[in-house]
Amino acid sequence: MSRGKNDKMSYDWVCFRELVYEFRSEENKETEKKIKRRLKYYNLGDYNQCKVDYIRQLKNELYYEIHLYNKSKYFQEKSSRYASFDNFDISRMVTDYLATFDKIDEADMYAMLNLAIYLYWLR
Repeated sequence: MSRGKNDKMSYDWVCFRELVYEFRSEENKETEKKIKRRLKYYNLGDYNQCKVDYIRQLKNELYYEIHLYNKSKYFQEKSSRYASFDNFDISRMVTDYLATFDKIDEADMYAMLNLAIYLYWLR
């Protein structure tokens, strides 16, 4: 499930959309500037460093888990030669990650996982 053009943006989703492209700690300040601009654009409130760090932690855990590839506990071997979303048990991932990151909305978690799998596995 991804966010459509007309879907309401949430604070967490806006932050994750920027953080998902952050790969080095040197990029933190630039990413945070982008997040501040987007939060202002969507009228989602003031920048909250604790919340951004929380979402960054989720992003880092997803990046690590997805890059385990076939060693990930969520990886499902498929008969296809090509990578697909089906290679990961997204429903189970949502359940498990919501247990750890309980401040994230379930719809946002689905969207975040789909984006992370797309960027870190399919691309």
